[in-house]
Amino acid sequence: MSEATPATIERLSRRTGIAPDYIRDRLGPPAPGHGPGPAPALLADEAMIERVLVQETSFFRHAAQWTLLGSLLRDGSTFPARPLQVWSAGCATGEEVWSLAYLLQSLGSGASRILGSDISPTAIRIAARGTYTRLEAMGSFRDLPEFARDAFPRRSGESWSAPASLRSMVRFEVHNLLDPVPAALEGHPADLVFCRNLLIYFTEAATSQALARLAGAMRKGAILVLGAAESMRPTALFEPLEAAGATVWRRTAAAAGTGA
Repeated sequence: MSEATPATIERLSRRTGIAPDYIRDRLGPPAPGHGPGPAPALLADEAMIERVLVQETSFFRHAAQWTLLGSLLRDGSTFPARPLQVWSAGCATGEEVWSLAYLLQSLGSGASRILGSDISPTAIRIAARGTYTRLEAMGSFRDLPEFARDAFPRRSGESWSAPASLRSMVRFEVHNLLDPVPAALEGHPADLVFCRNLLIYFTEAATSQALARLAGAMRKGAILVLGAAESMRPTALFEPLEAAGATVWRRTAAAAGTGA
């Protein structure tokens, strides 16, 4: 029996920011006989949220963005000459976080700290485990960039487990992007934030709130990376930085309020 009554969809949308139409498509129509009122709670909200989420990710996904990020990290003018504070918001099963750790370590920033967060406890458990197996075609290790190929599995069936040197850089926690910023970032503004392929599922109001949350966790001049196909909503909080066939967003000095 489906739980996708109008009241359920509205409640889940308020909690997650995800557009009602998308939630309805993922959960399916309500069971026959249910009117516009609330249906029995056949599944907890948390279980339905897990069904709605799209946990599609891979190591070094969207190569042009990683090429641009590597250039910015090397040029010495975009990021401070100290260990970086990094946040991967909506990190799904963690491949993005481990990619960041590998890149930063390879560039001599192995003392940086990376927080990976996601609303899904299931995804965070997988991310924290840090062990992945190469599949034949689609999977975590498809389309690896040349600089990383020697460090990751190249044949189907091979597994990779994050080494201790990367694990020391990383922590994971369950977090809803619409909630106040994680405690780990309070007093430690982020220099770099990834929030890729998440806002495309949000309502306009939730997108504005999420961008304000992200901006509030970042120092002036910090870099935000959205999904390769995502566009920035009109806001004074960020300005574009384009190079190497990709665009990232630089935090401006504008004040970050929840309605920004």
